[in-house]
Amino acid sequence: MMKSGLLIILSAVLVLVTAACSSTGSSNDMVTLQDAWARPGIAGGNSAVYFVVDNPGSREDSLQSASSEVAEATELHMTEISSDDTMSMHHQMSVPIPGGEEVVFEPGGLHVMLINLERDLNEGETISLVLKFKNAGEMRLEVPVRME
Repeated sequence: MMKSGLLIILSAVLVLVTAACSSTGSSNDMVTLQDAWARPGIAGGNSAVYFVVDNPGSREDSLQSASSEVAEATELHMTEISSDDTMSMHHQMSVPIPGGEEVVFEPGGLHVMLINLERDLNEGETISLVLKFKNAGEMRLEVPVRME
């Protein structure tokens, strides 16, 4: 009787553990960030942060916002060049991160804009950036400041 009770309890635990593992997904499905860097800037001016978002899973995610203590405002932007070679930046409410793909934030394209810097950003130092994803949640990124 005791063996059958123990077997039932172990079976229930195994079912719960299996369900928990399948609902959280594999660690290979997690969004990752790499190759981050920020441009130097002066207090009161602007700077930009660049990085690569890798989404190896099949489920689409989206970058919803960014924040940093080094700037008054932090926004997602896209640089576009018009047919007359005029460059402009457009605020992005969110950036889709398709499943199985990388999205590159780079000069001349997507970037995180640091607006009205609270202090100088000097080459060689590191700043913190928090990125908020729809599915992956918040991710903190330590970003080196360097020239392109």
